[in-house]
Amino acid sequence: MPENIHKATKYTLFFIGLVLLTVFNTNDCNAQYGYFYSGKDYGSESLYNPIYFTLNSGFDIIQYEQYDRRLNKMSYARGFSNVVKNCFDPFGPIKRYGTWNFLKREILPLTFSTQEAQWVPNYLLHLVGGGMTYAALADWYTLKKFPYPKTAAFVNKIFIDFLCESVENGSYSGDDVGVISDMWVFNLGGAFLFMSKDVQKFFSKTLNLTDWSYQPSIGLSDFSIQNNGQYFMMKWQVPFLDRISLTYFFGMCGMGGLSYKFNDGKSLSLSVGFRSKERVIDNPHTNMYKINMYWDFAMFYDRNNSLMASVFYSVFTENKLNINIYPGLLPGNKFSPGIWAVMKRDNRWIFGISTRLGFGIGFN
Repeated sequence: MPENIHKATKYTLFFIGLVLLTVFNTNDCNAQYGYFYSGKDYGSESLYNPIYFTLNSGFDIIQYEQYDRRLNKMSYARGFSNVVKNCFDPFGPIKRYGTWNFLKREILPLTFSTQEAQWVPNYLLHLVGGGMTYAALADWYTLKKFPYPKTAAFVNKIFIDFLCESVENGSYSGDDVGVISDMWVFNLGGAFLFMSKDVQKFFSKTLNLTDWSYQPSIGLSDFSIQNNGQYFMMKWQVPFLDRISLTYFFGMCGMGGLSYKFNDGKSLSLSVGFRSKERVIDNPHTNMYKINMYWDFAMFYDRNNSLMASVFYSVFTENKLNINIYPGLLPGNKFSPGIWAVMKRDNRWIFGISTRLGFGIGFN
């Protein structure tokens, strides 16, 4: 027991040190960068705030069909306890899992099967997507004149990461090297990487990276989270073709496509690829899993890179059809609501209304 306490204390102090380091990292609340949040009052960006990112990213995993969407039915305490245990004593789980297996599956891009290539979501979602989330939060706190906006964004992001891993662990208790690679390597790495303005500029201006997540809503009948999920879009303009961009949309899917830009800053994009339907535990002793993927099709309409409407069609997943219309598309002088509708695999419909509070109301 003393040895475990010593290890936990050591890693806890190291983690606190990382948090304190951000306090001294240029926390100018008057700075105006806005690479990922500039205060747009329309489209997906109009929904950006800490609640929006928490519901979409923190509960992202419940899109898998085996998870219960009801907020009051999730094993937060047990999941959090297991995440903390793995985070603050990482070498034991890694040794039992196999150091080389850990490196080639979680850290290095050396395997490519759906069972072993855990590094793919680590780089895309945790490093790039998570880094962008940190930067967008930092922009939000800066624009709202919060003191120490970068520190606030960093702490907010770490809270979201712990919540995400805790909800994903659920009632599982035991070794989980995925938690270790996510929390110590890619989540922290993404935040520190995107503290660089050069990195932010590259992803924002060259790749046009942006958060095009769903509009999360709380179900009135069962206190569930509906229509949530964190997703990102990248657009790379084709040389010598000013109106055409190659696109990659990712989250719990990976979809490539093309985008056409009109004169007024609006764009229409079409994408096709694969969506994750279910996560199958491959080894119950290490919580390792493989992903079953199915075809997915999507169409997007955006204004200045802020998503105005999206339509997804995937016949084999629980949500066959998903339609999101964001604030600013429907007519209205001062109030233009966001709305969404989902057709389930059994052809049952659910729908909801979003608000700029960061969440909306769902009707099951």
